[in-house]
Amino acid sequence: MALAAMATLSSAQTPSPAAAELKALLDDDLAALLRRAPMLATQRGVPGFDHLLPDASPAQRERERVRERELLARLQALDAAALGEADRVSYLLLLNRARNAVDAQRFADADALVLGTLGGIQTLMPQLAQTGRFRNADDLRNFIRRIEAFPAFAEQITQRLQGGLRSGWLRPVPVLDRVLAAIDAHLVEQADASVLFGPFRRFADAVPEAERGALADAARRAIADDYQPALRRFKAFVAAELRPRSPAQAGLAALPGGAAYYDFLIASNVVAGMNADQIHALGLAEVARLRAEIEALARRSGHHGSVDEFMTWLRTDARFFFRSADELLAAYHALGPMVDPQLPRLFHAVPRMAYTVRGMSAAEAASSTAANYRVGSPSLGTAGIFTINALGFAAEPTWKKETLFLHEAVPGHHLQSARAAELQGLHPWRQLASFNVAYSEGWALYAEKLGFELGLFVDPYQHYGHLQAELWRAARLVVDTGIHARNWPRERAVAYLETQAGLTSESAASEVDRYVSNPTQALGYLLGQRKLLELRQRARSALGARFDIRDFHAVVLDQGAMPLAVLESRVDAWILRSRGPAAP
Repeated sequence: MALAAMATLSSAQTPSPAAAELKALLDDDLAALLRRAPMLATQRGVPGFDHLLPDASPAQRERERVRERELLARLQALDAAALGEADRVSYLLLLNRARNAVDAQRFADADALVLGTLGGIQTLMPQLAQTGRFRNADDLRNFIRRIEAFPAFAEQITQRLQGGLRSGWLRPVPVLDRVLAAIDAHLVEQADASVLFGPFRRFADAVPEAERGALADAARRAIADDYQPALRRFKAFVAAELRPRSPAQAGLAALPGGAAYYDFLIASNVVAGMNADQIHALGLAEVARLRAEIEALARRSGHHGSVDEFMTWLRTDARFFFRSADELLAAYHALGPMVDPQLPRLFHAVPRMAYTVRGMSAAEAASSTAANYRVGSPSLGTAGIFTINALGFAAEPTWKKETLFLHEAVPGHHLQSARAAELQGLHPWRQLASFNVAYSEGWALYAEKLGFELGLFVDPYQHYGHLQAELWRAARLVVDTGIHARNWPRERAVAYLETQAGLTSESAASEVDRYVSNPTQALGYLLGQRKLLELRQRARSALGARFDIRDFHAVVLDQGAMPLAVLESRVDAWILRSRGPAAP
C-alpha cells in the first residue's frame, strides 16, 4: 500500500526480530490513524485517502478499540531491550499511545463530545476547500467525492451526539451556539456562492479545458444535492433536539464520571504527577507574578495608575488596533524577513518548508477566533499555514503581533512541525502520528520567550504583548481547572480572564467556550514551557561552557513530538554524554 513506500528504516541492515515487529506495529498504527483522519493524509501527501472522510460510525469505533487492545498486548510482549536507540524512542512513544488509548476506553461516553469550537464538522469542508492543493483533475474529482460523502459523515456524527443524549455527556449551550453560527456562515442558496466551490472557480493549468465544465457542474450538484441538505439537517438536529436538552453550562466535573475523565486527560495528554488542584494553584501564583511584571513595565514606560488601568488602556485605545484586514495581514507578513535570518543563531537546522499567513474565513471566525497553524508537506511541496482572524482586525491589538508570530510561525509551531516533517531515518509514524499537546504548545510558548534572543520586544508595548500572552496562558491553568474540576460557572471564568488576564469580554467568552469544548488542551502551553525552561537551565548548569543553545534545541526537536517525560529522559541522557567521562 502507499504507506509502505513512505516507511524507511535508519539502518540498511536486516532488522532484528524485535525491530521488525516494532516496524509492523508502527505501520499498523499509522494506517489506522490515516483511516481515522484521511484529511491528514491529504495534507501530508500520503496517497490513497484523498477521496475519503473519517469513518465515525459506532462499528468502526468498536473495531478500533479491539485493535488498540491487541496493539498494547503485542507491545508489552516485545523485547524492547533488543532495540536500537531510535527504535527504543519509537517503542516508548507507541507504548505510551497504546496505554492511553486502552485506558481511555473506560470513558466510552466521551465519544459523544464531538462538537467543539476549535474545528469539527462545521468547518471541515470549508477548510479543505481553502487549504487543499488542487493540482489536477483527479484532485478535484476526489474533492467532489468528499463532498458527496458528507451526508454519511454528518449522520455518523449525529448518531454519536444521540449517544450523548442518552448518557448525559453533552456540550453546553454556548458551545453549540458557536457551532450553529459557524454552520450559518456558509449555508448558501446557490452552490456557486459556497466556499466549497472555490477550487472550481480557478483551475490549475494541469486540468484539461475539456474537463473543466463537467467538473464544475459535478461540484455544483454535490454541493446543492449532498452537502447543503446534509448541513441543514445537521443544523436542525443540533438546534431542535440537542440544544434544548443541553446544559446551560457544564465542565467535565458536572458529567457522570467526568471528574475522573479530566484526571485521565491531564495525566495522558499533558503532564503526569500533577493534579488539578496543583495546576490551579500554580496558575494563581503565575498570574500574580506576571501581573507584577506588567506593573513594573508600566512604571518604566512612564505610566501611572493601577496595572488594571494600564491593561484596560492597551486593550481599548484605538491607536493599538489595526484599521483593516489588509493592514493586519501586511504586518504579520513583514515579520518573517525580520526573524528568519536570525534563526541560525539558535538552531543548527532550519526547516526548508516555507510558511504563509492567511486570514480566516467567516465560518472559521464564527466558531473560534483563535489563530492556528497547519503544517505543510515536503512531498507535496506545500507550505505551512499560519491562520489569523483578519476579519476581526478591529479587535486584534497591534501589540501582540510579535508574540503571536513567534508562537504560530517561527520559531514556534512552524519551525517545530516542519522540522519534524523533514526528519530523515525515522519511521513516518514519528512524523505523522506522534503528537503531544504539552510538547507542541509548550514549545510554541517557549518560542515566544526566544523573541528576546532574536532582538524583538524592544518596543515597550510589544514587550507588554509578550507578558500579556504569558499571563493569559497562566490564567488558562486557573480557568481550565476551575471549569472542569471545580464547576466554575461560565460567567466566573469569563470574568477571571477579563479582570486578571486583560482580555476583552468577547475574547474571554470565546476562550472559555474553547476550554469547555477542549478540556486540558489549554494546560499544555504553560506546563510544557515550564518543563522546557527547566531542562534548558538544567543543561546549562551541568555543562557550563560546553552548553550550546543550538545543541539543546536539536535534542528537543530532532526526534519529533513526544510526551514531556520521554523528552526529559532524552535531555538527561544528552547531558551525560556531553559531560564526557568523569574524572578519576
